Amino acid sequence: MIMDLNLRQIYMARKNLEGVVFPVPLTLSRGLSRISGGRVYLKWENLQKTGSFKIRGAVHKMLTLGREKLSVGVITASAGNHAQGVAYGAGVLGVPVTAVMPVSTPRVKIVKTEDLGARVILFGENYDEAHARCLELAERDGMVYLPAFEDYGIMAGHGTIALEILEALPKTDTVLVPVGGGGLISGIAVAVKAIHPGIRVIGVQSSRACTMFRCLEAGRIVPVPVLPTLAEGLAGGIDQISFEIVRHSVDDMVLADEEGLEEAIRWALTEERQVVEASGAVGIAAILQGRVPGLEGQRVVVVVSGGNIDRALLGHVLSSGARTQKG
Repeated sequence: MIMDLNLRQIYMARKNLEGVVFPVPLTLSRGLSRISGGRVYLKWENLQKTGSFKIRGAVHKMLTLGREKLSVGVITASAGNHAQGVAYGAGVLGVPVTAVMPVSTPRVKIVKTEDLGARVILFGENYDEAHARCLELAERDGMVYLPAFEDYGIMAGHGTIALEILEALPKTDTVLVPVGGGGLISGIAVAVKAIHPGIRVIGVQSSRACTMFRCLEAGRIVPVPVLPTLAEGLAGGIDQISFEIVRHSVDDMVLADEEGLEEAIRWALTEERQVVEASGAVGIAAILQGRVPGLEGQRVVVVVSGGNIDRALLGHVLSSGARTQKG
């Protein structure tokens, strides 16, 4: 199954994305380096167009399918960031787009998706319920369904991040990647292992959004309860495609405590001057919490996957931190 995603496809994706997606900065974090004992670099996908890495896979897949096939309209399910990537790609191609999103989706992600021209349908309490509704509407109305992660084209687009990392820092030892459905880490892991097999690829999830972690523990896809989480972009189910790639190409998975995600968001803002959402901050959180073993003396890259945090939530996170410091 892994042979269906390869380095050649990822290089083709980068060629396809020229002029649409730009390389984002990779910067040394002195604070995380001091805490971990390694040299820690942060890959700032929160600075990407639409505020997350999702534009890479969505636009590449849509350009591969082409305007003619998508002219009937494209539909996707998303916790927010993927919908923005699809909406952006639909604007490039001039095709109609519908996004089905859970009712719990942060308002900022809904508004940004609509601003990019998408029709947004709010349905279900979580991604899995929104996804089921999306598939129903795709079949009923004849729209083209665009997966959020369970697709080799989507993964190839995301894998372009690895090419940028290894060109900027060829002697990378470890890469930490947020994991939701597994599309991001699948693309990155396949590229990394093809170029430098000795690099460790470690997935990071929240303790309350840990479907991939629990399924890997079980050795198969099993039901995992959907719990309330700040990292809504990591919540929901996974697919056999991404599960198999992660199982064979990812070296380890760790969990960051949900309770520490607010601290990671505050840390990114105060120490790095970057606005990061909880889903994108799990790698930072894992290092702050000491959850990633063996980083001493290592060159470590942490993928910060997105920055689309609701303004009200950001205000709450900052004010709660101020109250804690006063206490």
